[in-house]
Amino acid sequence: MDTELQNALAFYKPAPEGWFSGAKRQMEAAGEWIWETIQGDFNDNQTTGQVVTGTLISMIPLVDQICDVRDLVANCKKIKEEDSNVWSWVALVLTLIGCFPTLGSLCKGAFKVLFLKLRKVAFGVSPGSQVIEKALEGSIQLLNTFLDLKATRAALKWAKIPNAYRYLEKMVREVMGAITTAKLLAVFDTLMDVTKTLLNKAQSWGPDSLKQPIKALWNTLVEVRNKADSMLAKALAPVQDLLDRLANKLRVEGDNAYRAHVGNNSHVLGWEKRVSEEIKLFEREKPRWVDVDVKIKYPPLSQLDPHQIEKIERGWPDISKKSKNKALQGKFNTFDRSMSAAEIPPGEKLYRVIDPNSSDNSICWMREGEFKKLTSKNDWRRRFAVWKSWNENGEYVIYTVPPGQPLKVWEGRAGTQINKVEEKYSLEGGAVQIVLDPDQLKKEFTGQRLKTGWGYQDVDSDPLSPYLGLPRLETKNNWYVPKEK
Repeated sequence: MDTELQNALAFYKPAPEGWFSGAKRQMEAAGEWIWETIQGDFNDNQTTGQVVTGTLISMIPLVDQICDVRDLVANCKKIKEEDSNVWSWVALVLTLIGCFPTLGSLCKGAFKVLFLKLRKVAFGVSPGSQVIEKALEGSIQLLNTFLDLKATRAALKWAKIPNAYRYLEKMVREVMGAITTAKLLAVFDTLMDVTKTLLNKAQSWGPDSLKQPIKALWNTLVEVRNKADSMLAKALAPVQDLLDRLANKLRVEGDNAYRAHVGNNSHVLGWEKRVSEEIKLFEREKPRWVDVDVKIKYPPLSQLDPHQIEKIERGWPDISKKSKNKALQGKFNTFDRSMSAAEIPPGEKLYRVIDPNSSDNSICWMREGEFKKLTSKNDWRRRFAVWKSWNENGEYVIYTVPPGQPLKVWEGRAGTQINKVEEKYSLEGGAVQIVLDPDQLKKEFTGQRLKTGWGYQDVDSDPLSPYLGLPRLETKNNWYVPKEK
């Protein structure tokens, strides 16, 4: 087996045990490996992170072909169960659209994410409007997470796409105007050729026991292809309706919920949407770090006193409501009454918990002793009062105060945070935090990013976290440099 095919298969399934045996057994194992890999299915139990990370991986050449074959096989298996159900053919059309050769890899990846939930709902019997609407909403949520991936953001920046939603709306509408039965059949035939090549390799390399199941699978594909001429034509009308509704959703998202600009920003969910999704997660998962209807334990400051204002005038970070630094503006209210001006001496280490999208040089830090007290992600969110809509976490960075003058900071207990949308939810606070002016930090005194060991998700089913399944930690620092006016 050539190395490229071996690597592509490895993205989907580990090599069989026989792969590591002698030459003859290894060849048989290669056939088994191909056979087991291409028998795709629509896994209903995938987490959001698994879906979007799998989509990102599928954009790699050859890996994407295997992904397309898996989708085709899964569709044909479903159609065989009820080949007269037009909606099963709708699902196949969506799969074939995602394989159109005119679509770039970025667009194909986004389409795979958008169509996933629509394909699943299409396997129902004439799904009603409410079911479809729910699937469309789910598709947009998956897309949001896909756009939040660092690799996706880099691709958008490289392609000079400032607003991904508007770009995808345009592509969906172009596809709507280009779909014909002939074009769908052409893609179907191309996929059949690729599938045949892989099946032939599996049959010639694999043991004799594979011959019958391979023949049965190929017969299923041929049977579906023979009926495709008439059934795909019947599926076009509902597909056009689905795509039109999807395009409208993308237009609304592009106009109202997403403001992206090529540059150093993160392509993330709009703030209101993140808060809304966060509240839904509280209601569904009831995480331990969130309190419901409890008395405020550490009341946040409502204003600065004269002594604190004097400190600002003497060089401490301006955290007043009138601060010219927007990152610091009004941040006194993240503390309780224990807040005081402090100086961190040269050589002391400060810690900052971050996620892959966070800037290293932001305002919120803690001393080493506070960081080492943390035992879990729950502990961090509760004690430092950090909402998911602010920071996902999973990594941390260490800053060593350089030689010379001490670093002027504000230090004190984190005030209890009340959710601004649903006031019954709160985060306790109480850990000693530090707020500083990021303009005072020097990049060369910042260590590389490290893993917290807590993982990137707060709960197993986490629609807000795009980081499950990251292949490696991105150790390169993310240092924000404001643009000159």
